[in-house]
Amino acid sequence: MRNWLLGWAAALTATLGLTLIMRAHAGQSAQATKSVDTQRSETRDFSGVWDPAPYMQPKGEVNPLDLSGHPNPLPPFTAWGKEKYEANAKFIAAGAVLDCDPFGVSRNYFTPRPFEIIQARDRLVQHFEYYDNWREIWTDGRKFPADLEPDYMGYSIARWEGDTFVVESTGYNGKQFLTWQGYPITESLRQTERWQRVAPDTLKILFTFDDPKAYSQPWSITFFYKLKKDWVLDAHPCTLSAIKEYDDKLNHRDNLPGRDYKTQ
Repeated sequence: MRNWLLGWAAALTATLGLTLIMRAHAGQSAQATKSVDTQRSETRDFSGVWDPAPYMQPKGEVNPLDLSGHPNPLPPFTAWGKEKYEANAKFIAAGAVLDCDPFGVSRNYFTPRPFEIIQARDRLVQHFEYYDNWREIWTDGRKFPADLEPDYMGYSIARWEGDTFVVESTGYNGKQFLTWQGYPITESLRQTERWQRVAPDTLKILFTFDDPKAYSQPWSITFFYKLKKDWVLDAHPCTLSAIKEYDDKLNHRDNLPGRDYKTQ
């Protein structure tokens, strides 16, 4: 009888010990899962104001902020694209860059001003400080509409590939520049962005531009943005009166058509 009791007590002790070990492992596993989920949530959260960090761009890429007049390297232009770029460069030198047409998506990215990201249930919204431009990126699984109406800001949809947010855009009207230098685009442009939050305060975006009429092959650049905490955008809409005031201060008239106050 005594041996039976001792055996029963030993078995109970072993069972309790195993239960405690299993509970401890389960707790550690749950904590690890929670930690991974928290980390994934943080890498997938782009909310906030992001400021361009051009100094972080890899060397040897096309520089979208090179205003030297002799950018190097240049994108892989087609013959039409190069001719259009050279005409655009002359247009910019004449002062035509100061107008109120929306900048479009890529040129908004490559200004020296920040943008804000607001995340909603079915979309991500970008508010660009320069000229107070807005962009919607749809995240609800939709496809590009069959009857897409061309627009300055195009039409954007996105999906997740692991921890990379992949944005595809098309539906541009071809009336804006790709960058400040006057790199051209057409209605055929397909722009892809691969977003990664590589650090708590750093957003990395790999841009790929595919526009067969303007460029002989798709080409890419990498750009970085830094999170600006407790920052409120100083967004300002573009108005013709503001442009006139700017020109008056510089005592500059560009004598270009289509701007009534400049041809008086």
